[in-house]
Amino acid sequence: MTVKRWMYNVLYRIGAPWEGGVRENLVELVKENRISPTEQKRVLDLGCGSGTCSVYLAEQGFDDVTGVDFTPIALRKARKAAVEAGVTDRVRFLRGDLTRPSIPGVEGTYDLLLDFGTLDDLTGQDRLDMAANFKRFSHPGSVVVLWCFYTESDDEELPRFRFQGVSRFLSGIRPGEEHELFGDDFTIERLPEPPLDSKMACFLMVRK
Repeated sequence: MTVKRWMYNVLYRIGAPWEGGVRENLVELVKENRISPTEQKRVLDLGCGSGTCSVYLAEQGFDDVTGVDFTPIALRKARKAAVEAGVTDRVRFLRGDLTRPSIPGVEGTYDLLLDFGTLDDLTGQDRLDMAANFKRFSHPGSVVVLWCFYTESDDEELPRFRFQGVSRFLSGIRPGEEHELFGDDFTIERLPEPPLDSKMACFLMVRK
């Protein structure tokens, strides 16, 4: 994990390839009113990066949004984006380790939790520890949007390394692993996008 932390700090400094527009899955869920500021009043963005999704939700009327990431470079970008969008009263960004049971500034439970590509980048106990936080920071009825690379990590068809898209270096959630991690506590719906053959997946999960 130390290597990846260093790598992400460098990439956020020069411009990470995944930075850009708001995730389409999130936009569609808002448009379809499957998540809304009236129903999901408190939002926790786990692995918020440079804050694109957090700022977008604040712009859509979600007025209590918290983004957490480990890299101060990404967080500086996120705070700047919030200032430029005029939503600093609705969103805040915290530095924290998502594998820890306690994150300074993250208190209580949240109505909506987001993870776009963080859990799948962890392995071993770190993945289990972060997965536990989905339950720790949610309550019955909480909604989780989980986007991930979704493939066997030893898939020989995958390239050894690339930044844009799944590779053997960038780990993924193993098919069926979402039920092992979350099935006892959440209902799990796989969204139609990304498509089944893309080696990516987005899940909408609701806490039981």
